[in-house]
Amino acid sequence: MTNFPFCEGRTRKLVTFSPDQFFTVTYRFTPRIIRVHPGDTVTWNNKTANDGHTVSVVAPSDIPKTAADVGNCAVCNPFFAAHFPNGGPPQGAPVLFLDDLKPGNAPFKLDSAGDSLLVPPPGVGFPPTASAQIAAPAGTTLSYLCIFHAWMQGQIRVVAQEDDRQAP
Repeated sequence: MTNFPFCEGRTRKLVTFSPDQFFTVTYRFTPRIIRVHPGDTVTWNNKTANDGHTVSVVAPSDIPKTAADVGNCAVCNPFFAAHFPNGGPPQGAPVLFLDDLKPGNAPFKLDSAGDSLLVPPPGVGFPPTASAQIAAPAGTTLSYLCIFHAWMQGQIRVVAQEDDRQAP
C-alpha cells in the first residue's frame, strides 16, 4: 500500500491499470490475444464511427500499466510523429504503415517493435481496415497498442505450424 500525503490519517491503495477494464469506453481489440502462424495475414477492422486506431508493436516493457501511463503514453509519441509527419489531420496525408518507425511499403509486415498500422475511421477516404503479414518467427509474442487510446492493448502470439490454434 502507498500512503498519500493528501489523505492524512487514511491509507489508500495504488490502483493498477488492467487492460480494457479501467476506462468506461467500449474501445478495445477483440479478441485481445490472437494466435497465428508465421506468414499468416491479420486484418483489423475499425468499427468505431469517428476515431482512428493504430496497431503499434511495442516492447512488452513499454505497454502502459497504470492509468497515469495511459494518460501520458511516452511510447505513443514517436509513433504519432511518424504516422503524422506534418501534424495531425487535416494538415497532410498520414503514413499508413510504419516499419521500425519509418514509412513502410506494401506488403505490410509486423515482426518487431516500431512496426505500426494506421486503421482510419470509416468515411475519411481510406478503408477502415488494415492488414499485415505476421513476419515474426514461431515463439514470438508481439505486444501492441493503439497510440490514440493506449488502454487498447493486444498480443499476437506466433506459434509453429504444428501447434493448434486453441485458446491462448
